[in-house]
Order: sequence, then structure tokens, then C-alpha cells
Amino acid sequence: MMKRRRTLPCVMILLGVIVVMSGCTGTMPDTGTKAVTTIRGTEGSQEAVGSAPTMTEAQRAYHNASEFYRVREIGKAIENYERSIALDPTYVDPFYGLGRIYLVETQEFDKALDMYRSAVELAPGDAYSHTSLAYAYFVVGEYQLSVEEYVEAVQLDPGNADAYLNLGYAYEKMNMDLAALNAYRRAQELKPSDTRASQSLAQIYYRAKMYDQSIASFERVRRSGAASQYTLSTLGFLYMKLGDYENAETLFLTVLQKSPDDVASRSNLATVYRAKGDYDSAAAQYEELIAKRPDDPSYLAALADAYNDAGRHDSAITTARRLLQVAPGSGSAYVAWAKALERKGDFEGAISKLESAKSDPEWRAHAVKEIERQNQLIERAQQQKLRELWDSGE
Repeated sequence: MMKRRRTLPCVMILLGVIVVMSGCTGTMPDTGTKAVTTIRGTEGSQEAVGSAPTMTEAQRAYHNASEFYRVREIGKAIENYERSIALDPTYVDPFYGLGRIYLVETQEFDKALDMYRSAVELAPGDAYSHTSLAYAYFVVGEYQLSVEEYVEAVQLDPGNADAYLNLGYAYEKMNMDLAALNAYRRAQELKPSDTRASQSLAQIYYRAKMYDQSIASFERVRRSGAASQYTLSTLGFLYMKLGDYENAETLFLTVLQKSPDDVASRSNLATVYRAKGDYDSAAAQYEELIAKRPDDPSYLAALADAYNDAGRHDSAITTARRLLQVAPGSGSAYVAWAKALERKGDFEGAISKLESAKSDPEWRAHAVKEIERQNQLIERAQQQKLRELWDSGE
């Protein structure tokens, strides 16, 4: 019997392998891998309705199953798919439909794999049967088997961009970045308008510390208008890493305009302002962060430093005191306090705070070095005073 083929809308399966991208947190986050597939046999067919007089009993049962699935009557859909298979075991479409139900709805993965393996046996020359089985293998974590099926699919259908894209995802799961890179490049060549390959390429380039290439790939996504907040934030981080603070600032501000609670972007924006020497703006960003996380010692320490850099030494001391309430014995608090006192000309006071910082193992070596420097400043100040007295003749 000639098996009837039809084109159904693409269905993206959300099974935990599809991960929403989040904001960057100072390093490029691992966004997971997203496999997508088209699964036949899960929706009612207007074509089938129109050709009802010529339908076989197996096709009619398949159509009924698809209609039951569409209205979420899963049990009846299963019954009718099974009936279709019983009536005509060579008819491949119900295997796809039943496989999808087992994979997505009931999560009976062994049964799903059996359905897709049967589809491959019935249609070994159809790339779709291999991509369906490959996707199922991906979902259950059998990445090597998934790769093998996707490779078979692209050999049968070399122009299948989605198959190359999913092949790249499977390679990434196996930590085979070079193979994934080649698969994503091919997917991009075949479907330039699809930015998923560019997104994945950007992340592989980042892991390889090929930052210029990573930026180029992320910019491709950005130019398409499909850039997520994650993409913009990560692109900003890359520009910041390379010292392009103007582009970094623009991107972080764009992210914060839509997502003012994006902590990573705000923290990175503060870092950009400090790098540009705009310490008041940096302090303003840390103030925003502390308003949301009042007991975060890292932001309090950063704010104290920003105040010192901005010449707001009294504010730095106040913040250092607050930090010590949150984190008693914090070396960073004592060091910031000492810096403020030094800038105010109180070198003895600075030494006193640095002596306290020595009790924090993380800051001990720094405190010892700074105490030595403070003593040198005291000696220098004394010599300057003697010189002034000598010059005045007193």
C-alpha cells in the first residue's frame, strides 16, 4: 500500500530539554540544549476530511485518533492509533502519532522508542523517521544513538537545516564542540534566517575563548530582531570583557529598561561605569542592587569602594560600618574604611583599621602590605613637615 504523506505544522516539544535563557551572571551561563522536531500524526487533517470517501479503515482510525488528540482525549486517541496500526501495520503515520503521545503526554519513553523504531523500519529511506527517533533518543539522554540517527537523516536529506541543528545539540551534550560547531555552521548556511544556530555558535566560540567570533554570532542574532534579554546581556558582558565599554553600557541599559530587576546586568553595568571612571554612576547602580539585596556583602563592599573612588569618603565609611553589621570581621569593610581614612589624611586611623583587617585570612597579606605603605606615608608626611619648618626658619 502506498503510504500517505502529509505536512503538519512544526511542533516544539517542551520536555525540560528546552531551556529559557537567563541573564548573564558575570560569566557566560550554560543555557542547556534545545532539541526541536516536527511530529506527524497528532492533529486532525482537513485534507483527510475532504477525502473521507476514499479513506481506508486504517486511515479513518488514524484521522479519528488525531481528532481525539486535538481535543485532548488522550485515551481515545491511543485506542484509535492502535486500531489504525492493527488494521494496517504498514501504515507509518499512526506510529508517529502514538510515539508522540508516549513521549510527550504519558512519558512512557520505552513505548515511544518502540513506536519510532517501528517507523524507521517501515520508512528507512524517509529522513523524518530518523529525526523522530533521534529526537526521542535525545529526550531520554541516549546522545550517541541520537547522533547516529541525525547523521542518517542528513545523509538522506542534506538540505534539512533542523536536522543539522539538532545534531549540533546532541554533539554538545557529548562535549564534542568541534563536531557541534560544524553542524551549526551547516544549519546556518541552509537556513540563514533561523538564529538558533548563531546563538549556539556564539556559546561554543565563547567556551573556546574566541570572543570576537562569539560577538559576531550574537550580533547576528541581535540584528535579526530575535535577541532575548539573555543574548543582549551576554553580548554586553563580552564587550565589557574586551574593553568596549560604550557598547557594553548601551546593551546593559537596554536590558535594564525592560528588566530592571536583572541583577547581573546591573552589576555588570556598575563594573562598566567604574572602568570608565564614572564612579558616581557606579555607586548609583550598587545602591539599586543593595535596595533589592540589602544584606549582600559583595554589593556593600563594592559600594564602599565606589564611594571612595568618587571621593565620597564619609559615605564609604558609613557603608563599611553597615558591611560589618552584615559580615562581622569582614576584611573588605576594614580595607575600604582604611582607604577612606587615608584619603582624609588620617594615616594612623587607616593603620588601625588595617590591623583589624589582618584577622580576615583573605585580606591578611593585603593588610600587611598596606600597613607598610601607610607607615611610609606617615614618614613622608613628617619629612614634609620638617622641610616646611626648615624653610620657614623656625
